[in-house]
Amino acid sequence: MSTVQLDLGGVPTSLTVSDKLLAVAPKPGAGHEFDGELATTLNTATSNMSALGPYSVADISSVASTAGEGREILKASPVVGDIAHVYHTSSDGVPFVPTGTIFVRFAAEGSPADVQQLIGSLKAEVVEARGERTLILRSLADGPDAVEVSSMLQGSKLVEVAEPDFYSEAESTSFVFPSDQLMCRQWHLDNTGFHHGTALGFKKGADARITKAWQTSQCLGDPSVVVAIIDDGFDLTHPDISGADKVVAPWDFKRSSSEPLPDYLAGDWHGTACAGVAVGNADTVGIVGAAPACRLMPIRWGASLSDDQIEKWFDWAVDNGAAVISCSWSPRARNYPLSTRKQEAIARASENGRGGLGCVIVFAAGNDNRNVFDPEKNSINGFACHPNVITVSASTSQDVRATYSNFGDHIAVSAPSSGAGGWRITTADVIGTYVRNGQISEAGYSAGSYTDEFGGTSSACPLVAGICALLLSINPLLRSSEIKSILTDTARKIGEEGDYSSSGHSHYFGYGCVDADAAVRSVLNRIQGEKPQAPSV
Repeated sequence: MSTVQLDLGGVPTSLTVSDKLLAVAPKPGAGHEFDGELATTLNTATSNMSALGPYSVADISSVASTAGEGREILKASPVVGDIAHVYHTSSDGVPFVPTGTIFVRFAAEGSPADVQQLIGSLKAEVVEARGERTLILRSLADGPDAVEVSSMLQGSKLVEVAEPDFYSEAESTSFVFPSDQLMCRQWHLDNTGFHHGTALGFKKGADARITKAWQTSQCLGDPSVVVAIIDDGFDLTHPDISGADKVVAPWDFKRSSSEPLPDYLAGDWHGTACAGVAVGNADTVGIVGAAPACRLMPIRWGASLSDDQIEKWFDWAVDNGAAVISCSWSPRARNYPLSTRKQEAIARASENGRGGLGCVIVFAAGNDNRNVFDPEKNSINGFACHPNVITVSASTSQDVRATYSNFGDHIAVSAPSSGAGGWRITTADVIGTYVRNGQISEAGYSAGSYTDEFGGTSSACPLVAGICALLLSINPLLRSSEIKSILTDTARKIGEEGDYSSSGHSHYFGYGCVDADAAVRSVLNRIQGEKPQAPSV
């Protein structure tokens, strides 16, 4: 491990070259395959790589003992472009990656001829002048990197200042990572392989990469992004789905009321659990949702799936500013093609909502272990087949298919939920008691304010909806169709290799298990835009 001594802003600084990390950028046009190929080459998970400028900072220790060895391995990859050293300024492990540019101020007493000779001796080019004796240089790909060039320049009496520019990480002082008490049970956020006091039923990494997405984005969602959940009822006294300004435009289409509360005798526990998975508050107690800082629009459905009702539900969400609409329900009928009015109501929301950017609409695939579109077997779920929606199947805490989950060509992604051999989902539950047949009963799936008993594609759906809300919190100008593409492009492949077609789609998992962190990094890269190519090591 070598060290370079530099003055940075007048402060003597030791820059240590990492033997464990390298910064790797994709070749032009290889962005879609890059993360997966890099993870395979380095025998690591994409969640172990962080985005920094145009680079992914990757741990090479599983395949190489030095940066030099790692670089030779990476050079053989068809998707790898630039490779750069990673430096550290202390033992905190924070990466510094040279951008390739160097700020140089030459001493006044140096003759122009001597200065020109010095510049000519470097493998660097001039890219900008900041006055007669102040330049921005760029190191060349076939020469020493910007740190090494700066070190050489600082050793010359002709130079007053020579400092490389770095990509490094910012930390927002306003970002506080959630510490909710039950997060340790919410394996779908971050599956460590050990929850509920056991490793049985868990596979490390079989999750939606939510906590990593929060860290990468330094964001828990934005209150301007509203998630509408159409469901059976919502306990708006529950601390995880209530609070100052948490709830937006609530409506009950059964009671024509602004209080879409559960009907205890009907067992309306479902909506509260879905809301917890999507947007449960980060408040140090209980559970936390995928986008806890986003707001909730609770819509209690009407008495039927009539055209009139479907239009009213979706129009309400659009008219009241929903960005995402989560629907953890299916028609009861096995063969249910959508009428034109229903199709157009959903299309209107997905195309005209959010001022023309479109509401992101997420549907659960259903839990009948059947194809959502197989007319020959009288199996059609028209909602799940709508081309404008994101249809979600379920995988388990062991990264395998949930055997109850519906499947088919219309599945976009899968998401972690309950299933044979695995664990169910911990989320918010309806609070209180009620009287049934003269007996006092506990409301909800379980006694208390929370349950470990939620699951099905009903839980997978709001998890994806929460991830969509997180992405729109980072870039609210993304169209609904772009969100769908980002999720499918960044999903991680699970199951067997033979589950996927040549186009990368699986009947069971869609394009793979939703990966919130990879999706967040994709959105952040779009915001950053095209970057100039950085020099190679």
